[in-house]
Amino acid sequence: MTDRNKALHALSARFPGALLFCVCGVLLFMGRPEIRAQEKENPELQKVYRQMEAAGRNFRTFSAKLSQKKYTAVLREFGATETGEFILARARDGSTMIRQDISSPGRIVLTIRAGVATVYQPGIKQARILNLGKNKDKAEFLALGIGQPPAELQKTFDITYRGTEMAGGSLCSVLALKPKDPKTAAYYAAIVMWVKQSGIPIQYKLQEPNNDYLLVTFSGEKLNIKIPDSKFEQKLPKDVEKQSF
Repeated sequence: MTDRNKALHALSARFPGALLFCVCGVLLFMGRPEIRAQEKENPELQKVYRQMEAAGRNFRTFSAKLSQKKYTAVLREFGATETGEFILARARDGSTMIRQDISSPGRIVLTIRAGVATVYQPGIKQARILNLGKNKDKAEFLALGIGQPPAELQKTFDITYRGTEMAGGSLCSVLALKPKDPKTAAYYAAIVMWVKQSGIPIQYKLQEPNNDYLLVTFSGEKLNIKIPDSKFEQKLPKDVEKQSF
């Protein structure tokens, strides 16, 4: 295992919530652009794709309140619910900028900008900094489907339509995403995504091979509001211990 993969594993194990869809996934989502029959023929799935494409045409920013909790299959119970704020924006060069600020039960701040991911824990004065290198353009996988063309999802996942369900008080289309790359599937066997009629996903279920899963829900989402680039920068105090990978 390379030093970078060790770092990714350590980050995802220590901060499953803060990394959201796991920086590991960012570096491993390299599946072949195959398209299953259902993706071509299912009219309801095609309708969801059109909604997502429409939402992505003029997409600039996304912000929402965040709630997430981890289910442990062996214990048959959820851990503590983490709450905070999630924001995403397109930089002028087209790259993706992300900030996830967990405020409860303990503060953890994740930012991704210009190919660098920083996870900062003020409580223990520690920051872990990861250079994404050539994979910096894949940071958008940390927010699957938000302003993202369905064609990009199809390159990485086999996608099936599972009907409609209520989520966050809205009727949503439910899509099941199965990673094409076995390396990615080793982290997440499947991802379920609830998409509003606006074409924006508001809930995700990230299923691990051992049946543990992370349930992530957005609420009060806002599109295309003005968000300064400085929001995606972390000015770390001088006394913070920094670990770079």
